[in-house]
Amino acid sequence: MKTILHLILVSVLCANVNAQDQDSSYLAIVGGDIHTVTDGVIMRGVVLCKDSRILKVGKRVRIPEGAEIINAEGMQVYPGLIAIDASGIVSGRGTDIADSYDPYALYIDLALAGGITTVQTGGMVANLKHGTIDNVLVGPTEWVNLNYSSTSSSGRRRVRDEFSKARDFMRLHRSWELTSSMGEDAGDEPEAQGVKPEYLSLLKGEGTARFSANSLKDLLATCELLEEYPMQSVIFGGQEAWACAGRLGRVNARLVITPRNKKWASDDLNRPSGWTIENAKTLWEHGVRFSILPGENSISLMGLAGRDLMTLPMEAAFAIRGGLQQDAALRAITIDAAEMLGIEHRLGSIEVGKDANIIVCDGDLFHYRSFVQWVVVDGKMMYDKQRSSYFAHIRPRAEEVIDEIGEETIIDAPEVVDNP
Repeated sequence: MKTILHLILVSVLCANVNAQDQDSSYLAIVGGDIHTVTDGVIMRGVVLCKDSRILKVGKRVRIPEGAEIINAEGMQVYPGLIAIDASGIVSGRGTDIADSYDPYALYIDLALAGGITTVQTGGMVANLKHGTIDNVLVGPTEWVNLNYSSTSSSGRRRVRDEFSKARDFMRLHRSWELTSSMGEDAGDEPEAQGVKPEYLSLLKGEGTARFSANSLKDLLATCELLEEYPMQSVIFGGQEAWACAGRLGRVNARLVITPRNKKWASDDLNRPSGWTIENAKTLWEHGVRFSILPGENSISLMGLAGRDLMTLPMEAAFAIRGGLQQDAALRAITIDAAEMLGIEHRLGSIEVGKDANIIVCDGDLFHYRSFVQWVVVDGKMMYDKQRSSYFAHIRPRAEEVIDEIGEETIIDAPEVVDNP
């Protein structure tokens, strides 16, 4: 068997594994530059996966005999991309998604080809898997939709009244608990009559409020609500968020933005207004975390390339053009998106113990000529460009076939460096 990655210095020692271990699913990605997202870049490193988890990441990795090997020499390794508010890729709502999931659907294959491994849709987060429905559901999205537009004073008043009732009940219940804990007669436990449970969950930090706000007026109104009633929140839109980035940061709001959605400045206003290419950069500089979504939150076959989920990194690349740091753009479609969905403990970065959702690209993720070569979801190969019927004919790679790793294979991965 050929010796691979002869330019690399990490020793990979062959482990003596028993038959049971050999039956387990080991997969190793060797030789690529690993963008961990949370811990810098490992140049020419190794990622070892076992079953559905990442087992080892780094320079000196012991790879079991018989492990499936992906030769990523000269390539870039990233965590799988996460698409918030995706549409049309999987169908159904909640746990019904598992019943309606089509593992052979065209849009699942195309999303995988674009590097997307996880989508949030229908109140649920789901992994994209080809040929199987095992473990497709990651978890529910505990979001509460709130209509808090500056153009509807009655709607804003209703929302504030509901929060006021929920807060009054929480104060009453806390007082009852304190009195009871002191051994005094506190009477019967207060009941949450007339209080909506979703508002209680928001004030308790058990859910996330979802707002839609593009104009500065709507964004400031949302900030006022969050200042009075602190809660976890995600704001969709944010075209004029750059004009109030500091305030958004102070209320710990998170945004889902589309950098290429334009809104021209108004000549009737004497304040900052409209769209700017530096929106994402300004938000990042003020400590506002955000995710990025293309203009179309689905996959389009209409021929208008670069504006749908199949080219999600291109939307992030536009934010980079506006001055956003590249590592911040990567976070926006990986770990920061995972944090908004409450799944950052499982997805969004390449770390030991996390789910093995990984993509391998033949170039920089944000370069328009780069292709995703391999996609691993739950530790299993779900996409291989060379075997794809969609893109295999475009710059086919000269593939070195490696079935297993032997005792004499020497691999090297130099030290960890910070993100460039």
